[in-house]
Amino acid sequence: MNIALMGATSHIAKGLIHRFLHRGIDHLYLFARSSDSIHRFLEAIETAENGSYSVCTDYQTFASFPYDVVINCVGVETRNKHDCDFTRYFALTEHFDNLAIAYLKDRNPEALYVSFSSGAVYGRGFSIPANEDSINSVRVNQLDDEDYYGIVRINAEAKHRAHKLLNIVDLRVFSYFSRFINLTDGYFITDLMQSIINDKVLITDDSNMVRDYLSPDDLFSMIQCCINVRSLNCAFDVNSSRPVSKQDILDYFAAEYELRYAIRQVLKTSSTTGTKTNYYSTNNDSSRIGYRPRFSSMDTLRYEARHILRRIS
Repeated sequence: MNIALMGATSHIAKGLIHRFLHRGIDHLYLFARSSDSIHRFLEAIETAENGSYSVCTDYQTFASFPYDVVINCVGVETRNKHDCDFTRYFALTEHFDNLAIAYLKDRNPEALYVSFSSGAVYGRGFSIPANEDSINSVRVNQLDDEDYYGIVRINAEAKHRAHKLLNIVDLRVFSYFSRFINLTDGYFITDLMQSIINDKVLITDDSNMVRDYLSPDDLFSMIQCCINVRSLNCAFDVNSSRPVSKQDILDYFAAEYELRYAIRQVLKTSSTTGTKTNYYSTNNDSSRIGYRPRFSSMDTLRYEARHILRRIS
């Protein structure tokens, strides 16, 4: 197949590129602002020579090529990188989403468009995990910074459902971890990895949050399920086989890598989508298209962290 990946230098895109090239039967059109960044990544992975790909930095040429599948991996930087310019959530999402939809409408209505959404679509809550009956309650007259991203994702998903005749799938990823993660992103797991690498004490709060870390292999499997069905217009929560608690993560890395950590009373959160105690979903609707996650969140952390730490050492 011919597969376009928009935002090819993003964390999720790198894992997909790695696996598509390893499979070696597709042609990838890799779209990103910097060709140097893509080429450095391709040189760093051993499978690059296996596959066929074109590196594209001019999105104005996007409609010029023939695609069977369009995968939108364009994301907005974390808070510590976009300098709290939340308008980027709206502008970037809308721009690249419209580009993909226009391609389906004008060039190939039979193509599949895979758009990455987020668990943030469910809102700021998560005192309990999301499920098929979850409701996102937005205080219309008291919007906060933490509401913006969820609104962006709801807007995109609603627009996709309105295009009933197009094949568009929204994949809601809650948490994702791989060897290609940027360790300066400022998440709990990247701070933990930095503490091990720099032999520093990790300072964390006393809330025992639960997270669902999706593995790159399971995500790739989910995309394969969507491609196999092709005729879809819906959204799926993409889950690991089992979430993991923060305390279990701390216990594992303390035992395996001598992580040192200190627990303080609840610290001020810097999450752009709000504090989430149980940030995962029990909605397994994706099973109807054949998705069966093989790896638990702890499996993912063990395996991918091992690659990161071996590379650095």
